[in-house]
Amino acid sequence: MLYSVLALLVFYVFLVDGNVESKVAIQEEIRARSIVIVDDEGQEAIVLRASCISMHNDEGKMIIALFASRHGGVIAVCNKAGKVVARMLVFPSTDEDVVGIIDVYNKYGVPVVSITGEDDGLIEVSNRDGKVIGSLP
Repeated sequence: MLYSVLALLVFYVFLVDGNVESKVAIQEEIRARSIVIVDDEGQEAIVLRASCISMHNDEGKMIIALFASRHGGVIAVCNKAGKVVARMLVFPSTDEDVVGIIDVYNKYGVPVVSITGEDDGLIEVSNRDGKVIGSLP
């Protein structure tokens, strides 16, 4: 978490804050295929790639990821082992409308709660094996 805060401060101070005096010309933009911020042991802490930002814990497991595409995007939150525990995504449905989904997963990686934003909406609750045990509407 410390490296996340430091990375944000560095970007703010050098790219946003107009009060910082520098003898070196400030670039209008930075272009790179990827930017990787590592901790003291060289382990990836934050990774910025085309259409993806991810943050990793001390063991190198991804804990947060943001993905984007021309069709939508995904936010995923993982546990300390790197398994997805919650996910929000937006994508085009079959009729070209955009649909949003929120999923919550159990420790086995099975979605146990799913909420979709279709016209009528849908909430499903499943058991630990993924079998739907209740839904609305």
